[in-house]
Amino acid sequence: MKKYAVLVEGRFNFLYAKTANAILRFKSETVVCCIDSENNGKTTEEVIKLGGKTPIVSSLEAAKKFKPNTLLIGIATQGGFLPGNMRRTVREALQSGLDVISGLHEFLSDDSEFSSLAKTNGVNIIDLRKPPSPLPFSKGTWKKRKTPTLLTVGDDCDTGKMTAAWELKSELESRGKNVIFIGTGQTGILLGGNGVAVDAIVSDFEAGSIEAEIDRATLNDDLDLIIVEGQGSISHMAYSGVTMGLLHGVMPDMLLMCHEPAREIDTFNHPMIDLGEIMDIYIQLIRIFKPCEIVGLSLITHTEDENKAKETIEWYQCKYGIPSADFVRFGGESVIDKIISKLK
Repeated sequence: MKKYAVLVEGRFNFLYAKTANAILRFKSETVVCCIDSENNGKTTEEVIKLGGKTPIVSSLEAAKKFKPNTLLIGIATQGGFLPGNMRRTVREALQSGLDVISGLHEFLSDDSEFSSLAKTNGVNIIDLRKPPSPLPFSKGTWKKRKTPTLLTVGDDCDTGKMTAAWELKSELESRGKNVIFIGTGQTGILLGGNGVAVDAIVSDFEAGSIEAEIDRATLNDDLDLIIVEGQGSISHMAYSGVTMGLLHGVMPDMLLMCHEPAREIDTFNHPMIDLGEIMDIYIQLIRIFKPCEIVGLSLITHTEDENKAKETIEWYQCKYGIPSADFVRFGGESVIDKIISKLK
C-alpha cells in the first residue's frame, strides 16, 4: 500500500494543490503527512478543510517520522514545471529510498539527475501524464464491446467531472455493482490506478489511447459498467478538442452531465450556453455512431444553503426530466437508480 508524503510547499490551497486536495478528499488513509513549511504544525483540516488530523511538516526529514514510502507531488503549476524550491525535496526522497509520483507536464523521469538517483537507489519515478508508447490508434473496438460505458461531460472546465465520476463509482460499488474508473487526468489516474492523461496525447491518438484503456478493462468479463472521467467541454473555445477526442474514444452508452447552476461566465470569460442546447449537442455527436442517453445531472450547489440547493436540484430535475443530484453534498440516489435500471 502506498503511504504518501504529499509535497505542497508554499502552494497548499484549492487553486494550486488540486492533486493533494483530491487524495485527501477521496483517499486520505493513504496520506501520512503533507510537506509545507508555511503551515508546519497544523493539520490539513485546519488549512483546507480536508484530511482530518493529517499532519503538516516542514521538510522531508520531518516527514520520515511518519514512514512514507512515496513522495507525491501534490501541486499543479503554470507551465507544468517543478518549482525550484521543490527540487531539493525530490532529490532527498530518491536518496532516501522513496518512490516519486508526479502529475506535472514536466516528466521527472526524464531528468538526468533524478533518473540516475532513482536507478542508484532502486526506486521508481512515476510520471502520471507520460503517454503510452507506442501510441495506439483507434480500432473501432466499441462496435463489439459488451460492457456499457459512461462518460462524465460538462458545459465548462471545472464542473466536477472527475469528482462526479469517482462518487458515482463509489455509490455503485456500495450497491454491489462491479465497476471500473478510468482516469483521463493526473488526479483521476492517481485515484483509480489506471488511465491515460489525454491532454498529453498527440491529438491523432487521443481516441485510440482511451479506447485501448477501455479494451484492457473489458478483459474482466464480470464488469457491470466502465466509468470514464471527462475533460473540458464541447463548448469551450480552448479545450473542446480534448472533449471530442474523449467522446470518440469512449463511444459512451451513457453521459452524466456536470453543471454549476450559479456560473454565468465560463473559464475563458465567455457567457455560458443554454444547458439544454449543450446536452443536445453531446447527444447528436454520439448518435452519429450509436444510441446514447444523458442519465443524470451532477450539480455543484456549494454557493447555496441546504434548502436552496435542494430546491435548485428539484428545479433542474423537473425542467429537464433527468435525475439530478449534488453528489458531494447529498449523494446521488436518483441518478444511481437510473443508471442501475440501464444495466439490467
